Amino acid sequence: KNSDQFDILISSIKKILENNQFIIIKNIGFNNSKSMFEYFVKQFGNYYGMVEYTDIKLDCNYTGCTFGHIELHNDDAIDLTNQPIYGFIQVIKEDPLKLPKNGIVKIMDMVRYLEVYELDLLDEFLSTKIPMLSKGVNYDDTNKDIIEIFEPLIYTKDNKYFTRFDITRIKYYYKFHNKKQDRKESLLIDNFLKYAKKFRSEFYLENGDILIHNNKTTLHDRTACSMELNIDGTFNSREIFVSFAR
Repeated sequence: KNSDQFDILISSIKKILENNQFIIIKNIGFNNSKSMFEYFVKQFGNYYGMVEYTDIKLDCNYTGCTFGHIELHNDDAIDLTNQPIYGFIQVIKEDPLKLPKNGIVKIMDMVRYLEVYELDLLDEFLSTKIPMLSKGVNYDDTNKDIIEIFEPLIYTKDNKYFTRFDITRIKYYYKFHNKKQDRKESLLIDNFLKYAKKFRSEFYLENGDILIHNNKTTLHDRTACSMELNIDGTFNSREIFVSFAR
């Protein structure tokens, strides 16, 4: 019976994702178990990578570990062939001051607006190829070969709209090549973020909550976190599980 209920739950979540592109599940009750979180993720497709345990650190080179804000982006935007379809974030320990909000932008909300009010700008987003560069697909990748792509910020496939954006990898392209970004491109990216933020929704995730988002049809971000520094030099911070399905 429990198995039947779980199957119904997964089926319902998939339907909501198809229609809404993201969903927040309140305290699903995995008791901070990595294995249960992994099993859950596997119900949504080809399980990608591992359950990544991400807490906020002072000495972490991965952007997800920063206690500053994280800009709107897709995960693994640099990967043209195997970019994950769904992203999963579960909070296993809340921020000490309960500050950070997770933000989501559904790209179709932005497209519908631009089709009416800024059609020329939408055409620019669809036609202008923006550079990105990375050493390996993600920060923990053992293969550190240079990946360099030139792709538009919004693209279509099978009459559906998708987005591909990661400002850190765009900046890294110019740093790596020691180039200065063209003013027109800078303005285009600024406009892209301006209109994306117009349609951004934000949510506070409590302990146990899971955010699932379509990684190709949405952008996501996070506002700044806090830290609780103890007298012995240790500190408490927000902790999450992150994983993906293709």
